[in-house]
Amino acid sequence: MSGQAASRSVVGADDSAPADWDALCVAAPGGHVLQSRAWAEHRAAQGWQPLFVRFADGRAALVLTRRQPPLPGFAAYAPRGPISAGDGALAVAERAIALADWLAGRGARVLAVDPELDADAGYAGALRRRGFLEIDEIQAARHRMIVALPPGATEADLLGHMTKSARQRIRGAEAAGTNVDDAAGAGLLPELMRMLGQAAEAKHFGVGQTGALMRWWERALAAGHARLLVARHDEAVIGGLLVYDHGGRFSTAYSADDRASRERLPGTMHLLRWRLLQLALARGDAWADLGGVDVPGARREPLPDEPTYGLYQHKRSLGAAFTPSAAAHEVMLRPWAQRLTLLAGVARRLSPRGRVGGGHD
Repeated sequence: MSGQAASRSVVGADDSAPADWDALCVAAPGGHVLQSRAWAEHRAAQGWQPLFVRFADGRAALVLTRRQPPLPGFAAYAPRGPISAGDGALAVAERAIALADWLAGRGARVLAVDPELDADAGYAGALRRRGFLEIDEIQAARHRMIVALPPGATEADLLGHMTKSARQRIRGAEAAGTNVDDAAGAGLLPELMRMLGQAAEAKHFGVGQTGALMRWWERALAAGHARLLVARHDEAVIGGLLVYDHGGRFSTAYSADDRASRERLPGTMHLLRWRLLQLALARGDAWADLGGVDVPGARREPLPDEPTYGLYQHKRSLGAAFTPSAAAHEVMLRPWAQRLTLLAGVARRLSPRGRVGGGHD
C-alpha cells in the first residue's frame, strides 16, 4: 500500500454517531444528508445497523450494514458516500477501496458506494482495478441539473440565463398572487405528500412507503438538513419543494404541485424553483442542484419521446445544465456468499409466499 493510500485507511468505527459527525459528513464540501446522523437513525429504525467509520486522513463515512440470517456475513452500503470533503475524486476512490478492505476483514459479502461526484474516469478506473463494478443507481437519479452561481452574479444575471417563457411564467405566477414561503416545521408535509401522490398516479411511478418517507422528511427538517418551500394562493397550498441543505448547496429532493390548479395558476413550479435560486444566490452558494431527470436504465439526458423529457426542458428553461455524475459501484467481497444471497432472493420472489407477502424497505 502506498503512503498516500495508507492515509485513507480505516482507523476505527463507532456504533453511535460522534458529536462532530454531521460537521464531517454533511456540512463539509460535498457532504450529503444521506451521510447524516438523522439518516442513520432513520435506517436503524428499519433494521439497518449504522457504522460511523473514520479514516486516517480525518475524513469519515456512514456505512449501513444488514445481516440476513441464516446467510453468512452482511451487506454494506455507504449512501452517497464516502463524500469528497473537498478532496479530489481519486481520494474518494481510495476511501471506498479502504472501506472494502476493512469490511472484507469483518465478514461483509458486498459493499455499494455512490458518492455524489462529477463523472471522472480516474475515479471509475481506480474502483474497477479493486473489483468494483458499475451498477444501476440505488437512489432515484445519478445525474444532476445544475444552475451555476458564479461570484458576483445577480438575480438579473440568473433571469437572463432563463428562457423567455420561464421568466414569463415566474412573473405570471407572482402577478396572480401566488406566494412562496419557507415553511417552518413539518406541518405542511402532508400537503407535499398529497401532491406527490397525484403526480405518481398521473405519471405511473411509485413513491414507496409513504409513512416511512414522511418520517424521514420530519427527521431531516428537525435536524436542519432540509427546507420546505411552499407555494400558496389564497391560503391554499398549490406547490411544494423539499430541498436538502448540505455541503454548501441546496439539492432538490422532492417536488410537486397541485394538478387541479395548473391550468388556472400556471408557473407554480417555476416560481418555487426561482425562490430556491434566490436563496442560494443570497447565501453565496457556488451552485444549486435542481435534481435529476434520468431515464431509468439509461442514465443519460432524456429524449423527446421519453417520460422525463418535459421535466428536463422545464429545468433547462431555468438555466440548469445537465451534469454527468459518477455511477454507483459495488464490489463482491465474499462472492460465493453473495451468490447464495441472490439465489435465496430469487427463490423468495418465485414462491407463493414471496409473491403475497414480499416487500422492501
